[in-house]
Amino acid sequence: MDKRITIPIGKIKKETETVYTFTFFYDLKAKPGQFIMLTDLEGGEKPFSIADCTENEFSITVKKIGEFTTRLFKKNVGDLISIRGAYGSSFFISKKKVLLVGGGYGIPPLYFLSKELLKNKADITVVNGARTKDDLLFSDRFLENNLRYILITDDGSENRKGTVVDVVNELLEKESFDMIYSAGPDKMMKALQNRIKDIDYEFLFERYMKCAIGICGQCTLDPIGIRVCVEGPVLGKKLVEQLTEFGKYHRDAAGKRIEY
Repeated sequence: MDKRITIPIGKIKKETETVYTFTFFYDLKAKPGQFIMLTDLEGGEKPFSIADCTENEFSITVKKIGEFTTRLFKKNVGDLISIRGAYGSSFFISKKKVLLVGGGYGIPPLYFLSKELLKNKADITVVNGARTKDDLLFSDRFLENNLRYILITDDGSENRKGTVVDVVNELLEKESFDMIYSAGPDKMMKALQNRIKDIDYEFLFERYMKCAIGICGQCTLDPIGIRVCVEGPVLGKKLVEQLTEFGKYHRDAAGKRIEY
């Protein structure tokens, strides 16, 4: 879908002081892991992962981190925005025993994934981690569904102190999983990759995107040159293992390497 659609904001939910979820009443026909390109019609266009999607509506969860998102946070229900999408690859929907690992505001697209996995009768464990309890997202939504849900925070302000990788280490010592899905900071996913070794996995990558249709090359990954907006944002184990930049650096809008 390359055409642009202009639609009103249907609902706004305040998740935290710096994270809002925007819902739109439109049949996007998106799959878990995909993203949209959004403009507020005041300048610029940004990619956002899809946090939920049904036949009647879809949602994105946005963190306020700059001028564009600050403007978006000032919008009200009924205000118009314009979108392109859905774009990109999607997660494989397993029927087996799966582990979902999310960090920070990487967790919302895993919620969308969990709903589709449940429809496929998968056995699901979700690990949700954040810096503090105030940064945890979507706990209420996950707890409404038939899955195992584990929380952890860096500072111990919710449940226990530690990282999602600490939880994964403990889980893998006691049981096995057929598939692992993850979304969040690259450093977190790299640490997870180093631990899971032989288990199949899919990771959702975030990179700076301009066109979303594979033309500009802004979101290519070293050294194989795959485009996050087309071949990604969901990448499987065979491709991830070839990435030399993964967990080491990413590129800014000018293409300059930014070390982690």
